[in-house]
Amino acid sequence: MNRVVICIPTYKRPDLLKELLLSIAACNIDKSLIEDLQLIIADNDNSLTALSIVNLLKEELNASFQINYLNFPVKGLSNIRNELLRNAFQLNPDLIVFIDDDEKVTTEWPNALVRAIVQNNGDMAMGPVLSVFGDKASKYISCWIERPNFPNYTKMDFVRSGNLIIKVESLLSKNIWFDQRFNYTGGEDSFFGLQMIKKGATIYWAAAATVIETVPESRANIKWLLKRYYNGANIYTRILKLDEQYTKLMIKTLVSFIYIISGICTAVIGLIPIQRRYWGLLKLSEGLGGLAGLFSIKYNEYK
Repeated sequence: MNRVVICIPTYKRPDLLKELLLSIAACNIDKSLIEDLQLIIADNDNSLTALSIVNLLKEELNASFQINYLNFPVKGLSNIRNELLRNAFQLNPDLIVFIDDDEKVTTEWPNALVRAIVQNNGDMAMGPVLSVFGDKASKYISCWIERPNFPNYTKMDFVRSGNLIIKVESLLSKNIWFDQRFNYTGGEDSFFGLQMIKKGATIYWAAAATVIETVPESRANIKWLLKRYYNGANIYTRILKLDEQYTKLMIKTLVSFIYIISGICTAVIGLIPIQRRYWGLLKLSEGLGGLAGLFSIKYNEYK
């Protein structure tokens, strides 16, 4: 059996945080897999936005887990994830889980994550994130936000922290932390995963460990999508530079030029009401982001 700590960074999303905590409370915990379950909520807001929700649910929930609250107002994605790790280590867990405050979990979620680690003797596992949109979201936007799914227990070569479990023994032996160079840009989870995998860590796909992400109206638009594609390519190129993967960097640079040219040539399809109408604009943005990353130009989305 395993002792599990779930780490939740949060910033000014009390209503969504409440939905997440309620969904975790509704999980069917398999006691043959999970002996003890605790939560750590790291509130990144000076105003203690999450505290009232945490206190309310501590009183109302008859949950089989303990909720630990800490206020950590220091900005930076890597900073808060590392602070969560430091606090989790003090609880002496076998496994640490990361999940975001705009997600909700399904009832078998914790069991599926732990099972993927145990049955594959893996170091990490992650599961699918399904995006849910409001009624006003355009189908021309939502089709670009959908994430891929994979067969159960597929061995993966990347890491995403929105639905991730890590074996503490592996984490401590490899001594990998979230890199502060990605504090304000994002991509700290991708670089973390790359460093873990380079040191021999394995990661598997837990197909049944499904979480549901709420996509607000502020992100269901072409402006946000353009930023997302730009920043994704920017981060990927910067990671290749930092990791000295020069062959892949040359290929990415060539692809970026191709995306810019093809994006310019096909941007006009954005005027045609077909499902993939924004392909040209997004490829143009992705190409520009890749070239910006080549010259170490950052997009500090979270500063």
